[in-house]
Amino acid sequence: MLRLSGRTQKYIVYGVELFLVYIIQFTPSLLPAFFGERPMLLTVCAVSIALLEGDMVGMWFGMAAGLLLDAGSTAPFGFYALVNLSICYGCGLLVMYLMRNNIVTSVLLGFAATVLASVAQWLFLSGSSDFLYFIVHILLPRAVYSTATMPAFFYFNRAITTRLYDD
Repeated sequence: MLRLSGRTQKYIVYGVELFLVYIIQFTPSLLPAFFGERPMLLTVCAVSIALLEGDMVGMWFGMAAGLLLDAGSTAPFGFYALVNLSICYGCGLLVMYLMRNNIVTSVLLGFAATVLASVAQWLFLSGSSDFLYFIVHILLPRAVYSTATMPAFFYFNRAITTRLYDD
């Protein structure tokens, strides 16, 4: 019988989690809108994985989450993959070398990741030039809504990390 290592089991669970979050994020009317904006669940989920697994693993799962975002959006293919890859790599590095990995830093980095992804979207994909409107009506509601989901992702992924040990 085939026995998978704890690391492989973790990565499979993370992949399934990303796919389920993709389904939740892109199912119409499943999540209520907060001031007209929906959360960036895939970005927050990938950041929570990067916080627990480090820079390289977080980078790959950030890219996977970005590719799922690209598949569900009208952005040029690869845009969100590059953005999430960079964000998750940076978050993994910060937690490995500079910050403690706890709920406070996860919420702060989840907020920062959502803000960075939204600003990148506005800079490169939006035709609007009204930055104040973008901040008040798009960025803040999206960032607050996404950050509110970060503790659930953090504790779920921490439970996965502690239950499935690396061999």
